[in-house]
Amino acid sequence: MNKIGFLLLLCFSYISSVYAQYDKWTIHQAYNNTALVTETPNYVFAVADSSLYAYGKEDQSLTTYSKKNGLSDNKIKVIRYHANKHTLVIGYRNGNIDLWNEDGIYNLPYLKNSTSIQDKTINDIYFSDNYAYISAQVGVVVVNLSKKEITDTYRIGAVRSVCIINNTLYALTNTGIRQGKLSDNLLDEANWNQLAIQTDQFELSNITKIADFQNKLCMCVSAKGVYYLNNNNVTRFLLDYNLSGMKVENGKLMAFSPYGFYVSTDLVNFQTITGGLNSLKDVTYLQTADTYWLACGINGIMGVKKKSGSNSYDVLVDGLTINSPKRNYAWDLKYEGDKLWVTGGGRWLNRYFRTNTIMTYANGQWINYDEQKIAKQLNAYYIQDALNLAVDPNDPTHTYVAYYGEGILELKNDTVLNWYNLTNSPLETSLGTDSRYIRIGSTTLDKDGNLWITNCNSTYSIKILTADGQWINYSNSTIAEAPIIDKILITKQGYKFANFIHSSKPGFFALNDNGTITDQSDDVSEYYVAVSDNQGNTLDASMFYCMTEDKDGYIWAGTNIGPIVCYNPSKIEDLRFNRIVLADESDYLLNGVRVNAIAVDGSNQKWIATDGSGVFLVNADGTEVIENFTTDNSPLPSNSINSIAINPESGEVFFAADGYGVLSYQGEATEGKENYSDIHAYPNPVRPDFDDKVIITGLMSNSNVKITDIAGNLVYQTKSVGGQVSWNCRNSKGSRVATGVYLVLAATPESKESVVTKIMVIK
Repeated sequence: MNKIGFLLLLCFSYISSVYAQYDKWTIHQAYNNTALVTETPNYVFAVADSSLYAYGKEDQSLTTYSKKNGLSDNKIKVIRYHANKHTLVIGYRNGNIDLWNEDGIYNLPYLKNSTSIQDKTINDIYFSDNYAYISAQVGVVVVNLSKKEITDTYRIGAVRSVCIINNTLYALTNTGIRQGKLSDNLLDEANWNQLAIQTDQFELSNITKIADFQNKLCMCVSAKGVYYLNNNNVTRFLLDYNLSGMKVENGKLMAFSPYGFYVSTDLVNFQTITGGLNSLKDVTYLQTADTYWLACGINGIMGVKKKSGSNSYDVLVDGLTINSPKRNYAWDLKYEGDKLWVTGGGRWLNRYFRTNTIMTYANGQWINYDEQKIAKQLNAYYIQDALNLAVDPNDPTHTYVAYYGEGILELKNDTVLNWYNLTNSPLETSLGTDSRYIRIGSTTLDKDGNLWITNCNSTYSIKILTADGQWINYSNSTIAEAPIIDKILITKQGYKFANFIHSSKPGFFALNDNGTITDQSDDVSEYYVAVSDNQGNTLDASMFYCMTEDKDGYIWAGTNIGPIVCYNPSKIEDLRFNRIVLADESDYLLNGVRVNAIAVDGSNQKWIATDGSGVFLVNADGTEVIENFTTDNSPLPSNSINSIAINPESGEVFFAADGYGVLSYQGEATEGKENYSDIHAYPNPVRPDFDDKVIITGLMSNSNVKITDIAGNLVYQTKSVGGQVSWNCRNSKGSRVATGVYLVLAATPESKESVVTKIMVIK
């Protein structure tokens, strides 16, 4: 087996042992825009949207990589492969470095963990002998690949790229090229000199990359071409006004633009390879003559072989892409209509100016709405910052999307049915008559099909589009001109709660419209800047970031001091919220932690997303913390999570890590069923190598579940809160049960016990 094949095999072994606890996680990173590529003997590694994937040249496989299966971090900035050391070097945007070779993945967190370095960005990687020279904003970081350690850091300011010629290290900086003899102490900045380059052919600040080729210092100049120094004279080698990059690999200089690339072996002639390319971003060449691998943006990886005596090429493989989210933007999640919905806008007081991002996920496949198609239908140059959407329960292809700047779009898939703005609705702008400042916080449909809307910076902060097409302005001066009015929660009893997120108007609004939305005379409402508990003590919660209803009808709110709960949501004019005391009475639940989102699973457990402390799973009343997932013990890319959504059928819990994408955890709680007709267990049969829990799903809520052997001897018993329980195939003594068939008996407290399914266990 060659070394790179062994590298991957050993890495998978390493992954299985160290990351076995990550099996329940799925990473949904974007792989839509492939920008970097590097070749190894058997694989082509590529980076798309800062995430790593690989193409197996022998088996044509595509494999993705993340923290779940071995990488140390997220958001990759640069990758390069050292052929002699059989090492893939991965540089992350936060300064972290991974070395991936036959020994597995070795992490060098020196830059990332440094407290004395402010900007830790890595810009490029250059190899010389057994060393990797990392170009970074701090200067040059030298890594000994044999010893897997950082040997030096030359702090000379921001460096874009480096190369070595005749024992001299050249570093491209923002002000030109600096040079230093490797025989000198380059830790002393005084031993670095500015390289004098006299030329009127280009500005030194436009040099984007330097490289050593044929013992000459070559320079890639943006929108100009490739130049080299010859006895201190600047010579132009290649002219291309679209040139975007340059790379030297395996004895060849390669320069590229979006439309093609050039190859030279002697700095005298170059070959041009063009035709059919329009999004080329990177090129790599390792071993096979005239075979090149290309990073082609939204077209993924492309493999080409140059035709002899021609500028054209034969396509070996094309369109190697990963089905994935279109972007790593994930502002709000919603599980409706048997699918996950993701909107990827953003806002604080101002909008984030993010491209219109609407994505769905179902049955293992991502579908990304075509924002260009939507904009074209609107005759709009851009439409941005989709914050939230409401899904029609009778037609899940029909949605209402809230934009923080463009009002509301009514869509059928990605076809526009209506664009509600200043010209055809009472929606209000926050700035004069500019329709680009109609800031909608959210849209929510009630059970009668009426669309409830929060309109920021407006006289009427809440508006309603009735099912029959009428517009209603909800008139309440206490909530007028709210800078950020967020989502509307509509409870099972029809009460409405809206949370406000800004210091000038914090708190929440509660409304009982008594089922007559066109008649506000019988409404009962209250705007709460602060709330009190059952004892009359005022809580110091000053921000309400989310509100949700649990299965008992209680309202849980996420605040700046942690979660609080209201047990009397019908008393609109006298709502009381209580902090939750942990079972051991040691503290309040998540005391002082900002809570961004709360979701309720099939067992009435609460999944809590925080700002800085990761994700918590707590029991139904919040007195016990069951799990706390962070970047240290899970694949979470950040400890700040925006939103949570749960698949009620499978129990899968989805998390929005904004800027990093979506990931999910296979929870065990599902919604209870009306009967036992759909009950089943998986995996079934249970094979000897399976050492996890068998899931028994399709139960009715509050089922008493017993597992017996075929003779009727009790092996295990439990109770379901939702529609699912698990069994680890062990008896009450903790020993794995013998080979055989086991009966699952279930009953609600009111019904008779019956056998509902069987499990075959093979020891």
